[in-house]
Amino acid sequence: MNWLLETALPVSADSRPAFRLLQALGLAACAALTLFVLATLAFGRYPSQVQYGTALALGLVAIFCLKPMLTDREGRRSRLDLWLSLLLIAATLFAWAYMTREYQAIANFREGLPNDWDLAAYAIGTLVVVFGAHRAEGWMLTAVVLAAAGYLLFGHVMPGILEHRPFSLSRVLEISYSYRGIFGVALGSVVDIVLIFVILGTVLRLTGAGELFNDVALMLTRGRRSGPAQCAILASSMFGSINGSAPANVASTGVLTIPLMKRAGFSGRFAGGVEATASCVGQIMPPVMGVGAFIMSDITGIPYVEIMAAAIVPAFLYLFSLSTTVALEAGRLQLNPLDQPPPPWDRARLSRAALLLLGFGLLLALLFLGYPPTYCGLIAIGVMLLVAMLLPDTRLGAREWLLFVVEGGRDGLSVLLSCAAIGIVIAAITSTGLGVALNQQITALGGQNLLAALLLAALCSIVLGMGLPTAASYLMVIFVAGPAIMELGVSKLGTHLFVFYYAALSAITPPVALAVFAAAAIARENPIPLALNALRLAAVGFVLPIAWVFHPEIVIGTKGTGVLEALEYLPFLLVGIVGFAASHVGYLFGRLGVAERLAMAAGAALVLAPGLPANAAGVALVALPALIRLARSRHAGAA
Repeated sequence: MNWLLETALPVSADSRPAFRLLQALGLAACAALTLFVLATLAFGRYPSQVQYGTALALGLVAIFCLKPMLTDREGRRSRLDLWLSLLLIAATLFAWAYMTREYQAIANFREGLPNDWDLAAYAIGTLVVVFGAHRAEGWMLTAVVLAAAGYLLFGHVMPGILEHRPFSLSRVLEISYSYRGIFGVALGSVVDIVLIFVILGTVLRLTGAGELFNDVALMLTRGRRSGPAQCAILASSMFGSINGSAPANVASTGVLTIPLMKRAGFSGRFAGGVEATASCVGQIMPPVMGVGAFIMSDITGIPYVEIMAAAIVPAFLYLFSLSTTVALEAGRLQLNPLDQPPPPWDRARLSRAALLLLGFGLLLALLFLGYPPTYCGLIAIGVMLLVAMLLPDTRLGAREWLLFVVEGGRDGLSVLLSCAAIGIVIAAITSTGLGVALNQQITALGGQNLLAALLLAALCSIVLGMGLPTAASYLMVIFVAGPAIMELGVSKLGTHLFVFYYAALSAITPPVALAVFAAAAIARENPIPLALNALRLAAVGFVLPIAWVFHPEIVIGTKGTGVLEALEYLPFLLVGIVGFAASHVGYLFGRLGVAERLAMAAGAALVLAPGLPANAAGVALVALPALIRLARSRHAGAA
């Protein structure tokens, strides 16, 4: 047991015997979760109630063991928390065992007519999920879930569109702890799709293949005055596409890129903002999109290849906007390129490159051939582990194998438990008719002002997504705002991408900006100024989803648009992005005056307006001040 704790918990292992035993149990539950997911995908899954219930029970046991809620004066886990955790574990095991044994009888004979034991299991199971989500994600998610439960119980006395028909307590419990709630689409997507790619990310990290993203980014950006910031953008976007969590992405790549940017001359606030914003890019970056593409395909029935193609242009535009902004900021500051030698391509780095190319290439090949994402992820994991054992520089020892099974489950706890709790929110929205009422209000507003309706839907996506993993945020919001956006004339694919983008950006939106807080800790800066920098850098990302409503050609495959249509409008967008970046940085071929900045901002806005004349006028407003400034800078240089 000591070896297990020292290997998987080298810093936070508790020296007290009872507490060490509890931590060991938590690590064992994480390992069991990894092995359960891999085994059931490889050899056949159980019925949904058993499959989802077992994964959820293992996740709950792990979080109760590993993450205390109450601490003593020394900051250690208190004895009260120990007993509370043991009680919650016992409650979790009771609810799991009862539902595993009785789910067929409930489905066949007692749905809508639960007996006392059913209600006890529903109540206990719902409570432990709420407690587990609180330990995983904190008070923000807990407050949302409790508000949803309260709305189910007391919404019949609320005014206006919030009023719904009365629900008894037994009905609320049954709705919450069923396929409509906790065991619904959110938890199902995590267990069936997300966890296998979380495990794949663990393999990349432990074999060292994931480090190659940083190496490649350093080589591609070497010698440029904005090189360290460009390195952060490239590394975070590549690694984040697989990682699936913006805060985890910041923690993984930011420890290298943020100090590098500060050493180059960028302020800590700007460096942290770049890393936090770049880590959101990975969530929208094909081919994996932080597993968002797979969840979207599962929910909509749209083939994965179509989703990936549709996301290419928006992701490229977002990356281009970040790259342009940091290049202009480096020019404004007149930074000198860092004299940093490129990483040597020794045998170890070549082994990691071969492993990454083989595993990732196989994953993409299987996806394009039309195989299910979970099957593709499983095969990629198996092949990468096999090849890693054949290469001496990537071979896993006993410690790495232990970390693989433990961290594969531990890395997925946050999204697993938050999505289980979000099932209660989805149940409240769908069962009470609140979703329909809100959609009607947004649709009615859209009949009068489409832009206002889109802004309201975007605000809904950002607010509801605060403090949640991207996948969890997307799954919750799509049931609230999705139908309304489609009623406004946006295609199904465009709507899902609309919600998904804002769900990803909620990681940098105050007050609960998880990626910002992660970056602030590394940069040692105040989170609020850092968040303002991140919002400024990500401004194009906030505008893009609204832009493709008026210009659907941005999203390839929606409303009959193809690559040619996207390429026709792309030059206008690129000019508009440069103009917008220059307007808020205040630099383009030299420092810009107020009039020049206002002209470029107005030009960028006109580029987004519908109609070729407005787009051409926008390009002219950006190009004219830029050309004048370029001529002046060349004249000054010649003099």
